[in-house]
Amino acid sequence: MKASKTFGFLATALFSGLALINSVLAQDKDLDIKIDLNPEPVWYEQTWLIVAGGAAVFILILVAILKNNGKKIG
Repeated sequence: MKASKTFGFLATALFSGLALINSVLAQDKDLDIKIDLNPEPVWYEQTWLIVAGGAAVFILILVAILKNNGKKIG
């Protein structure tokens, strides 16, 4: 009698475990969803524009420094 209860418990535990594993694995889908509404980069993502803006700022700072080269400030 005791062996049949143990066998029944083990069978129930095995069935429950397999059902749990099946439900967990059923939710693991390899979905690769790519939402790309605007494939072109926007203006601030353009590399040449960033380089040109940095060069312009550098030139403005250089001109401001060289313009005050012979004058005393203050």
